[in-house]
Amino acid sequence: MKNLNSFYLSFFLFIILFSFTAAGQSISGNMNSGNIASLGYGNVDIYKGKEKIASVLTDHLGNFNVKLDTGYYRVEFKYEGHEKLVKNIHVKGDEKDDFALATKDGYIAPRYDMPKVESTESYSYSKEEKLMFGDAIREEIKVDAIREVSSISIKPSITSFDEPRDSDYKKSDKDIKSGSLTAGEVNDFAKWEMWNDIAANELSIYQQKWDLFFSERYTVQLKNEDGFPIVDALVQLLDESKAVRYESRTDNTGKAELWGKMGLTDVWNNNATALVSHNGKSHTIRRLTSFQNGVNSLTINSDCGSSDIVDIAFVVDATGSMGDEINYLKAELNHVIFKSKNDHPELTFNFGNVFYRDNSDEYVTRRHDFTDVLSSSIDFITQQSAGGGGDYEEAVEIAMNEALDSLKWSASARTRILFLVLDAPPHNTPEIRQQLKDIARKAASKGIRIVPLAASGIRKDTEYLMRCFALGTNGTYAFLTNHSGIGNKHIEPSTDEYEVELLNDLMVRIIDTYSFIADCDEETTIDENQGPEANDSLITLDWNVWPNPTQGDLNIKVSEDISELFITDITGKIMNRFTDLKKNRELKTNIAQYARGIYLVTFAHEEKMYVKKIVLQ
Repeated sequence: MKNLNSFYLSFFLFIILFSFTAAGQSISGNMNSGNIASLGYGNVDIYKGKEKIASVLTDHLGNFNVKLDTGYYRVEFKYEGHEKLVKNIHVKGDEKDDFALATKDGYIAPRYDMPKVESTESYSYSKEEKLMFGDAIREEIKVDAIREVSSISIKPSITSFDEPRDSDYKKSDKDIKSGSLTAGEVNDFAKWEMWNDIAANELSIYQQKWDLFFSERYTVQLKNEDGFPIVDALVQLLDESKAVRYESRTDNTGKAELWGKMGLTDVWNNNATALVSHNGKSHTIRRLTSFQNGVNSLTINSDCGSSDIVDIAFVVDATGSMGDEINYLKAELNHVIFKSKNDHPELTFNFGNVFYRDNSDEYVTRRHDFTDVLSSSIDFITQQSAGGGGDYEEAVEIAMNEALDSLKWSASARTRILFLVLDAPPHNTPEIRQQLKDIARKAASKGIRIVPLAASGIRKDTEYLMRCFALGTNGTYAFLTNHSGIGNKHIEPSTDEYEVELLNDLMVRIIDTYSFIADCDEETTIDENQGPEANDSLITLDWNVWPNPTQGDLNIKVSEDISELFITDITGKIMNRFTDLKKNRELKTNIAQYARGIYLVTFAHEEKMYVKKIVLQ
């Protein structure tokens, strides 16, 4: 199978090659503090008229290079603790200069321990399709010193501490680099039947513990008359009395996830209606179909396009028990900020942070509001450290409410992600259990996906709670693994298998997947050689999917008997499930009810996964 890193390398070589052939002009140079100190990871925003057409970060030496067409541009340079510098530049060729920003009185430059890069990267202002759907394919990841992992039920961890636990990992900051931690992901939307089985059996005791179980699922798909997804529309689930039981906002694929029941004693009668609000108009879907019977699709008269804003918040446990990993995590988060931003120069990224401890500690929460000045967010993260604690549980619910209520989330965005990094659960009282339900409901209503990242010390009760948070908010569950050799023991998740990635790659992939929207005026193409096993000469299984691209009709034929086959969206979320496919027998289906975009056909055979990308247009 293809290596994820090889995919990224090939992809960026393509983008750089395209940039050089499509545009021969550029703006480049060095951002510094009066030619005294380089300003690494500073913002360079480029405008043509009133429109921002590109936004990149300088590298660790303050260098940048942006490919542009001939013309007049306004360039704004921003950096924490410095006055904004604005330059009007006429691009006729390769324009290069030094750009010195004046330091504000009393500002002390922070020290960044971020990965060093070999050379300055180039970024084009044009919106080439990112094709990030390729990263949604769950292929084997071949990383040096990381073995493939396949696991099922693992017994819960029986020990947990709340003080720094391993002095072996107390390295100096200069020795700590990103790309050290390893991680995995379990997307329960992509393994829906398995999640229901696990939640009803192995993890069932934790349903009682937290009085939390999302069930009676309804999925609503919104698209415009041209078939493109409608993003960030409010969708409300109404019960038979027309009371709002749950509400969510459509994601980058145009889908909203709604839940009739959150607690074990909730009552639901399946007589459901959906109320959709978009551009000041309301639309009703009557007699909603539950997910096991299909996806509810609605076409609305609306223009194609969505916001270019991406909000990402990091909510991080900073108690003493995080001491074995927090410095590594800070380096990873800094790298994720840098790479996500420069991978998508056409998008506006806002980053916010909440670090938290517990009620009796030096502080309960420390907040840094959303900003597009990324050096400011990096500065805040770099200054944090682990300490305090004293018992196992921490003030998780306080931190989550702080992030949801006090951070200034964008009113309109293509995606909003909250990464919750922790190694311990919240306290368990009736009041807090109710708050946890309210938190999930609130996040979903604001269109905020919760993506937990479980560190060492997590037990099964917390894993269950975090996976519920992910399901309730249309997110996914991530976790650190033992393969890096850093930190204390990490439990294995309850699932059939998962794949090991570098943590920063995993987080960037999740951001990419949740941010990807195909341009309205571009045709999406696919590679002919799509099967992840296509280059493996030992594989004899033959299968085909056609027509591709398609306007709805789809034919699938496999040369072996297959017990189950799935059609998923680019996030891995199951859209259709077919069982008992007979070899060489043609399966005919139609996916025209879904929004235009990228979908995946996938199945397992003899412990190997097979995936093909299909384009609905």
